Amino acid sequence: MEKVDNFKNINLPIIKKGKIDKNENTNKNTNKILTSFVIIFIVILLLLSGYSMAKMINEKIIKTNAQIAQPMLIIENNPSVDITAKNNYGEYTFKVKNYNEKNQITQADLKYYVEIISNNDNSISYEIYQEDNKINLTNNKTDYIHISKGQKIEREYKIKIKYDKNNTENANDIMEKIQIRVHTEQEKA
Repeated sequence: MEKVDNFKNINLPIIKKGKIDKNENTNKNTNKILTSFVIIFIVILLLLSGYSMAKMINEKIIKTNAQIAQPMLIIENNPSVDITAKNNYGEYTFKVKNYNEKNQITQADLKYYVEIISNNDNSISYEIYQEDNKINLTNNKTDYIHISKGQKIEREYKIKIKYDKNNTENANDIMEKIQIRVHTEQEKA
């Protein structure tokens, strides 16, 4: 037989009738302890990882009683004005108030602008006045005008309308209506 120099010793358990070798018994105890530590480590790791197995229901009931602020802007206007080639000048007046006939005042700060809507040519010109102060018009609109809550405010506006038949671009008579609109917005609190 040939001699093998690279021979490794392998410890194989020796089984004797009814008896187990000491090395095998210690290996089983070591495996049990190691398995126990691994299971305990996994359980502790799961507890510390923030996983929650429970579900929590939280309910809050909030009851409030609140009233909505009532913005109020009342427009009082006069009857319409007819302008013709003979009667080529007219004044239309209207009032803007922040209270109603029951003297209830607006509960919110408002801003508004006056707009003149017309499809006419250069033969009709407009000027708007608040009391006796002329207000500039940009594209037939005024700038925003502030009206505050808490105190009664009444503003009177006058629109002066002039018709010049010689300045018309149309040979026919103008049968258009001019509309005055007041656009209102509630200011942010």
